[in-house]
Amino acid sequence: MMEHSDIRKKFLIEYDKASFTSSYPSLTDYEIATLLDKAYLALIAQKVTGNNPRQSGFESDNKAISDIQPLVVTKAIEQSGRSVYAENDVMYNQPSDMLYFVQARMNVGYNIQSNVVYSFVEVTQVTHELAVKYMCTTHNKPWVEVPVCYMEDNKIIVLIDPVLHTPNTLMLTYVSNPEKFVDHNFDSTPFELSDSMAEELINLAIIFAAETVESQRLSTKVNIRPLES
Repeated sequence: MMEHSDIRKKFLIEYDKASFTSSYPSLTDYEIATLLDKAYLALIAQKVTGNNPRQSGFESDNKAISDIQPLVVTKAIEQSGRSVYAENDVMYNQPSDMLYFVQARMNVGYNIQSNVVYSFVEVTQVTHELAVKYMCTTHNKPWVEVPVCYMEDNKIIVLIDPVLHTPNTLMLTYVSNPEKFVDHNFDSTPFELSDSMAEELINLAIIFAAETVESQRLSTKVNIRPLES
């Protein structure tokens, strides 16, 4: 497994070979770390959003799942309170290391023969606009067949059917933020992903570096723009 220091060495080798007609300006370690961090986030975005040559989203692409599996985390999140917007919402604190939401399951209680039975059900992420239709208020009593959630102010707000018992646990799966190169000064910190992903990272960072120093900036920027979305 590569370390941050190994990636820096490989980046410098590739950067030195990137132009045969002119010498590229030297980069400080902080500048190299910044380029690598930018490329790292862009690379993860490609895998998660489907903005890649196969046009496949994260969970529909086995390669994408394999590539960033070490960054995928599942943990239990405890309820943090209720909001003032609806009678049927439950709030959870969004993990500080969360980068992309993948899926969530909620432990809810059903009345079965006078007993409350709890079970986990899938939670569907929706937009703010659609979430309004699921909010139980004085003038709106919706039937929420499947719990839905939206995110706001570092909170995950889940809307459940009003007749269900208040849940207490949310099992959240998400892509976590990677270790930043700027925070470790190219020490022996292990790179979280595989060596092949490290090579992809270096190649993308070289593209970003070239775009920064080449004169034909506009044409290069247009070519790499999809990698940043």
